[in-house]
Amino acid sequence: MQKSFLWGVVTTLLATNLFQYWCVASADRQVSEIGRETERIASIASRESSVVSAVKMASPSVVAITTEVATQNPFSWMGNSTASSEGSGVVIDSAGIILTNAHVVEGAIAIEATFNDDTTFDADIIGLAPELDLAVLRLNASRASDAVTIGNSEDLMLGETVIALGNPFGLGHTVTTGVVSAIDRPLETERRIYQNFIQTDASINPGNSGGPLINIDGELVGINTAIRSNAEGIGFAIPVDRAMKVAQDILDFGRVQRPWLGVDIEDVFFEMNGKRRTAPQVSWVYPDHPQFKKEDTIISIDGKSVQGRGDLNAYLSTLNPGTSVSVEVWRRGETQTIQLNTETLPNSVIDMALQDVLGVQLSVRQSTIQIARVSSQGAVARNGLKVGDQILAVNGQRVREVEDIRTIVANAKSDHKGSAIFTVRRGRYQGQVELPI
Repeated sequence: MQKSFLWGVVTTLLATNLFQYWCVASADRQVSEIGRETERIASIASRESSVVSAVKMASPSVVAITTEVATQNPFSWMGNSTASSEGSGVVIDSAGIILTNAHVVEGAIAIEATFNDDTTFDADIIGLAPELDLAVLRLNASRASDAVTIGNSEDLMLGETVIALGNPFGLGHTVTTGVVSAIDRPLETERRIYQNFIQTDASINPGNSGGPLINIDGELVGINTAIRSNAEGIGFAIPVDRAMKVAQDILDFGRVQRPWLGVDIEDVFFEMNGKRRTAPQVSWVYPDHPQFKKEDTIISIDGKSVQGRGDLNAYLSTLNPGTSVSVEVWRRGETQTIQLNTETLPNSVIDMALQDVLGVQLSVRQSTIQIARVSSQGAVARNGLKVGDQILAVNGQRVREVEDIRTIVANAKSDHKGSAIFTVRRGRYQGQVELPI
């Protein structure tokens, strides 16, 4: 019995010692793990530069944009055909308002926006400003979206660090860094001159278009625009001050508020002083605007040279309707200067476009706009459209009400355009047709 008692004491002591050892070892392991975790957190904190902080701040507001575009004539025997393209955008308002490039979404019949957490929503075009290469979209989402902090492009400094975010080549959310290389940079392309761009050496590739250019504080300072395919090491962005003015105009008025000159304009090749370039030429003069003559070629406005209708509209977008302007034109072999007071586009011009030029009456049936009546003398009839054809979109913007078409036509006429692109469905066939307005 004594041996049994002694054996019990020994085993109890042994178990107690083993337990104490296990507790000490476990505590040491926990201390070691806490130490390693502390070191890891400290390492991350030491590596979190101001660039990383800026990206963390802005990334939730960046979207990858995928569009579907109809490519088939509506009455072709081959039926429906679509193509897809990709770009980027940035949320500027928590209500799901996105700012992107016009060339990313122009002509799209379906748009999807994907955030960096892989959530995807459909989006609709609110308005386009093609001459400024800007578009405003609205997400079809019930939840609030993270919006980027709006910065200021007016006080950008040469050499200042900037960060481009986007979806280059469809690879997904990507970050590149650089500096401001130049400000107020004019960029001349084959089609026109883009004025007052931000130039940066941050890589802006196809797919980055429409994404944000942010400063070191994570604030939006520009909208990335990939225009020159051969511009290695050179990127361009639209200054945020101009972009937000355009976005606010579209949200408030449905279009960019700019003076109307009382004419339609088309781009032509023009030679002056031995140099051939693109220039805006008057193709139609509206009543009560005798200052212009048909085939007047506009050389400059307020002393600024213009290359094409888009360049002219871009300058007019900085002015308010009613502003007086000085326009230099080439007329019958010599230059003349025209002084005129601009105005807001009158409703009578929209009525004339629908009733006289297109020669169409529209109705809404089952939430779809249909052609209800056509005039044999109108552009709709001349291009083979018929009663019952459905109009799905105009200039890439989906339409559900007749007033939507009036608004888009007003936008086009305010841009001094003489035609618009209609997306039409007849039975199982769908495609696009350009019609004069």
